[in-house]
Amino acid sequence: MAKNTKKTEAPAEDAVILSIQDIVLSANIIDLATQRGAFKAAEAGQVGACFEKLVAFIKANTPEVAAEEAPATATTEEK
Repeated sequence: MAKNTKKTEAPAEDAVILSIQDIVLSANIIDLATQRGAFKAAEAGQVGACFEKLVAFIKANTPEVAAEEAPATATTEEK
């Protein structure tokens, strides 16, 4: 008898999901680490290139919110 050596895929419940919010968080972490001096000067180019790729991906994959649906970003306070 021949054994069936074909691998089966892992169940769907073990699937790892990466969302746009996760990628935004990663970009924010890189930005914060850079501001705090966590990278050496020689690493700055690679870190910056990675950051720019993440930002480009976020912009390309985030749907634009219509102007009338967008929340007001500036509030005015009169004293």
